[in-house]
Amino acid sequence: MDTTTISTEVVELLSRISRQKLRQQDITPLVVFLTALISVLRGVMIIDRTIAQAEEERLQKTLKAFSSGDPHRIELIQRLVKGVSKQQVYFNPTELLTLTAFFSESEKLLLIGSGYEMSAVDGHIDLREQMYLQSIANRLGLDSRHIAVIDTLFTKEGTLDSEAFAEVKALLAPSEFSSSDPVFAKAGKHLLTLLTRK
Repeated sequence: MDTTTISTEVVELLSRISRQKLRQQDITPLVVFLTALISVLRGVMIIDRTIAQAEEERLQKTLKAFSSGDPHRIELIQRLVKGVSKQQVYFNPTELLTLTAFFSESEKLLLIGSGYEMSAVDGHIDLREQMYLQSIANRLGLDSRHIAVIDTLFTKEGTLDSEAFAEVKALLAPSEFSSSDPVFAKAGKHLLTLLTRK
C-alpha cells in the first residue's frame, strides 16, 4: 500500500469511524487495512443474521494477531470495531472502496481470504456470506480466477484451477508484503497455510 497517496477522504472516513480527529501522519497502512478487514469480517458475521460464538472468537483472534500486543494498537482496534459496527461500513461499498483504493493485489486477496476464513469458521459457508464476499472481491477488481480459487478451497465445491492457485500462492507469499508491517507477511503466511491444507 502506498501511504503517500492516503487521501483526505480516507483521513475523514477513519476520523469518523474511530470518532477521533486523525491527521494524515496518524494513519499507517496497517490502520487502513485493519479498518477494511474489520468491515469485511463484520459484514460476513452479520449478513446471515446470526452471529455465532465461533465467529466472535475468530474476529478477536484475527485482531489480536494484527495488534502484536501493542497497547495503543489494541485500543485503536477496539475503537475501530465499535465505529465500523455503528457506521455499518460493511454495507457501504463506497466507503470500503475508499479504504481499499491503494491496496496492492496481495492485500486485497488477504482481505477476501480472511473473510472466507471467517465465513468457514462455523463449519460451512452460508450462501449469503459467499455472495457478499464475491461481491466485494469483484468491486475490488480482483482477478475472478483468484476469487474462484479461494472460493473452491473454502467451499470444497468446483474444480481447482492449478495455474490460478499457483498465482494466488505467489501473491500471498511473505515477500509480497516485505514493504509493509511484518504482521502482513504473517497473515499472508497463515492464509497460505490454510489454503494449501484445504
